Amino acid sequence: STVVTRGVGLAVVQATGIATAVGRIGQALATTQEATSGLQQSSRTLIRNLTAIALLLALSLVLVAWLWDGRALLESLLSGIALAMAILPEEIPVILTVFLALGAWRIAKARVLTRRVPAVEALGAITVLAVDKTGTLTQNRMQVAELAVGDAVFVVAQPDLPETFHTLVEFAMLATPIDPFDPMEKAIQVFGHGRLAGTEHVHDDRQPEFQYELSPDILAMTRVFSGARPDAHLLATKGAPEAVADLCHLSAADRLAIQQRVEAMAARGLRVLGVARGLWEAGNPDTPWPKTQHDFDFRFLGLVGFFDPPRPDVPAAVAECRDAGIRVLMLTGDHPATARAIAGQVGLSERAEVITGPEIAALDDEALRLRLKQVDLCARLLPEQKLRLVRALQQAGEVVAMTGDGVNDAPALKAADVGIAMGEHGTDVAREAAALVLLDDSFASIVGAIRSGRRIYDNITKATRFVFAVHMPIVALALLPALLRWPVLLLPVHIVLLELLIDPACSIVFEAEPAAADIMHRPPRSLHANPFAAGNIGFALTQGLGIAAILLAGSAWLQHLGWAEKDVRISIFSALVFALFLLILANRDLTRPALRNLSGNNSLLAPMFAGVGAVLVAVLAIPFTRGVMGFAAIGMPPLLIAGGLVVLCVLWLQTVRWTNNRRLHWTQK
Repeated sequence: STVVTRGVGLAVVQATGIATAVGRIGQALATTQEATSGLQQSSRTLIRNLTAIALLLALSLVLVAWLWDGRALLESLLSGIALAMAILPEEIPVILTVFLALGAWRIAKARVLTRRVPAVEALGAITVLAVDKTGTLTQNRMQVAELAVGDAVFVVAQPDLPETFHTLVEFAMLATPIDPFDPMEKAIQVFGHGRLAGTEHVHDDRQPEFQYELSPDILAMTRVFSGARPDAHLLATKGAPEAVADLCHLSAADRLAIQQRVEAMAARGLRVLGVARGLWEAGNPDTPWPKTQHDFDFRFLGLVGFFDPPRPDVPAAVAECRDAGIRVLMLTGDHPATARAIAGQVGLSERAEVITGPEIAALDDEALRLRLKQVDLCARLLPEQKLRLVRALQQAGEVVAMTGDGVNDAPALKAADVGIAMGEHGTDVAREAAALVLLDDSFASIVGAIRSGRRIYDNITKATRFVFAVHMPIVALALLPALLRWPVLLLPVHIVLLELLIDPACSIVFEAEPAAADIMHRPPRSLHANPFAAGNIGFALTQGLGIAAILLAGSAWLQHLGWAEKDVRISIFSALVFALFLLILANRDLTRPALRNLSGNNSLLAPMFAGVGAVLVAVLAIPFTRGVMGFAAIGMPPLLIAGGLVVLCVLWLQTVRWTNNRRLHWTQK
């Protein structure tokens, strides 16, 4: 799993399959289950149940109309088909597909790429946002800011680098590849070449004979160079200050002095590395390399402090998360004091307590869950510990979004409810495992995506409420006339036309609804919440039942007056189309009367109404279409009756809205 771009190497296979580091990561990816979409599960259950109900009622209606009412078999079948079409909520799959797909497109415009569409749904339910410090909260533009050798301190603002610090910088450069990838290592090389140019301390022509990589046991790396004699080797080491101090076998007093200096630097927001040098005499050229860095003797040279400035938009984004009830958890491999300083600069947390990687390793799962409730900062964290953190938070009932960029982050990204990979500096494996890819690595983009996720869920809820409300009068007008032995009010062709009007209304107009003003001032919704909950569907059915009752009462009254079947049908159908308009307006914002919702910044509302109005005029005015629909010639009395029924529908919707708002008011009190 290494990409070789140049040079010559000799590979020795020491392990294969899951015995390798990459194999273990692959096994963790294979055994980690992705979070399933609650919205898709609930919609499938709903549609399956409604389909069964629709088929049962349609068959019953056919039998009743044919055997009990004595109608012709064809007319009975048409009534049954009309009822089934009226009940089936075929708009629900359209809503979920279109809203989530367009939501992913809108989020992509904000520099967040969606790899798995269900993640768009989960964005609105996030309760914990676990983010890397470097590159997400900060700019990932490391610069050497400070050097410390004993009691001597050098600040980068000073023009000349004193001789005291030359050896420290020299061995920091030797411990770093000439052409590094890591931003901190790049900063070392840039600083060293700038301040040591023209001196004997720059060794770009030297290549290491051997290298000890950073490991979970020793947070330091050592590069071994040939010395003056064949059996003598020069050692250059850099890493976590406590790890380097341990390699140098310093006294307790010296370690305490280094620790105090590190904490002082870290408290200013600096990321600190320790640097050491050593000399190893092999005895003879054939002596094998020692198994561990602890087998060498090192001399501690000093400390290098790096500054990575926070992104300017992070404080406002963190404050927005706090208002939205989202807890931000910082993940970093840095010193706890550095994490605390950066957290203070961006306003991430007022709690100073920090949990470290070694502490996490020492805790069992239950103790870790309790500890995570008390801290917002995780420092000296190893990448493989992120998966355990994600699972601990999920077991505590949290909905977790997590950022990551390395290969080791992939299992945690896959396990998180929303895994977010870094696009600029992330690995291919991390991007493949994640549900979202952050193209600009910006924390503010994550918060923007959460805002969009909440807006999408709100609009799905509005569209679902509209669909169930508008289906009730259609079902009633298709079912009750057959049971009451009235003339047929809705033919299959009417229902097909209505569905063609309803689908774009719910999938286009509601999708374009802007975010509510308080969308980032509410607590996160439950991950198990869905638009098909009893409260939302019940409110929709109440709206629809009232409109159905008004239209049926109007039909009964017109029949009592002796109106012809085609005249009754044109009045009821026209009123039903206008009621569709009213339901769109009423469900845009439940806090305002329906007609007040004519205003607003939904750019698709007016074109949609104009299109539906044009279709209605064409159906009523063109003789051919009027004949197909079974309508009488257009006249003023049917239109006046339709207008009167619409006024009653407006009053009903206002009554339902007022009653619902009063109920919510008393519930909150």
